[in-house]
Amino acid sequence: MLVLAAGLWLAAGQPARAQEVVTLQATMILASDQPTAQDPRLDNIEYKLRRTFRFEYYKHIGEGSAAVNLPGATVLNLGGGFQLNLAAADAGKGRVRAAVQWMRGGEAVLNTTVVMSRGVPVVLGGISHGGGTLIVTLVAR
Repeated sequence: MLVLAAGLWLAAGQPARAQEVVTLQATMILASDQPTAQDPRLDNIEYKLRRTFRFEYYKHIGEGSAAVNLPGATVLNLGGGFQLNLAAADAGKGRVRAAVQWMRGGEAVLNTTVVMSRGVPVVLGGISHGGGTLIVTLVAR
């Protein structure tokens, strides 16, 4: 219900036009100082994470993606009882605004709104988990 309300809020005031489809992709990562093998799936983002979070190791935990009409809402299941509830809308200039609710086992652990340039990941997170910190990267394509 909260995602639907956020989607309606994001759509308010938008001029009538053909709906645009965007693909939203999220990757969940565990950052920690416990040794783990480097994951090639994180090669394009790990250096940015190191500068921000200052952990030594980053492990791919799960991911999800979905195509959604703008404005519209979707749910991305990330595995391990985690999911993102997303309400997305056109933010102008090729950008996408998304109201994000990060859920763990049915409980919200993060609520935020982000504006994304297409193809540029935004980093969400910093929630404690298993001796480290969970991070989610979200990108609109």
